[in-house]
Amino acid sequence: MLKVLFLGEIIGIPTVRKLKKCISQINEQHQFDLIIANADGASDGYGLLSDTAKQIRYAGVNIITGGDFIFNKKDAGDLLDHKNFVLRPYNLPPTAYGRGYLYVPVKNDQRVGILNLLGRTNFNKIFAHDPFYSALTVVEKLKETVSTIIVDFHGGTTSEIQAMHWHLAGKVSLVIGTHLRVLTADERILNDYTGIITGAGFCGAANSIYGLSPEIEIKKIRTGQFSYSKIEKGEITLQGIIAEIDETSGKTESIQRINQSFT
Repeated sequence: MLKVLFLGEIIGIPTVRKLKKCISQINEQHQFDLIIANADGASDGYGLLSDTAKQIRYAGVNIITGGDFIFNKKDAGDLLDHKNFVLRPYNLPPTAYGRGYLYVPVKNDQRVGILNLLGRTNFNKIFAHDPFYSALTVVEKLKETVSTIIVDFHGGTTSEIQAMHWHLAGKVSLVIGTHLRVLTADERILNDYTGIITGAGFCGAANSIYGLSPEIEIKKIRTGQFSYSKIEKGEITLQGIIAEIDETSGKTESIQRINQSFT
């Protein structure tokens, strides 16, 4: 059985600095075979720097996935072209930096396919191709060589994410919704095969608005005026899911939420 930890979006450098300790504590209990994390907001809430990606990798994350902010930083080209453990959404123009899927070795000489997709709802600064068509195209390719396929769908609405759950039900092992930065309570297994959750949550300050300062975020809403967001510090919460997958068939046998705090 393959044991997988998928962490919701990592928010801010203070979280990254504590990540190694947090992951070590969780891993002592569960002994994961594969750890994946979305890090679209890891550097300052809006993007991922190359050095930050290396710190996340050092903390114990095997594969990093992205989303609509993945090209925000000045070293995005170096990050995506030279860090073979970082993904950007697959359904972008072929001229985009980086790759949208990869194969990662796990125990017993097995490999897992990991796919990153971007939705098209509520994203007005990045223009993705149809993720539903793209998903079937690349999943067919992945299935030629692997049984276990994990999908990070970075979607802008709950309905779009849940549509992708059913679109890929029975075809892939996991479909994890990211971008919402809210941990939802709908984890389950569809078609007796595919583990799903609409929102994998976030990793960041527990007393915050998804890792950001409540004071500043409220001010922006109340005044209608732009202010730079600020990463909140303090107790860290790690959210996401733990899944057990039969590596021979690719079938998810169990999926459960995690929502654990660390001082």
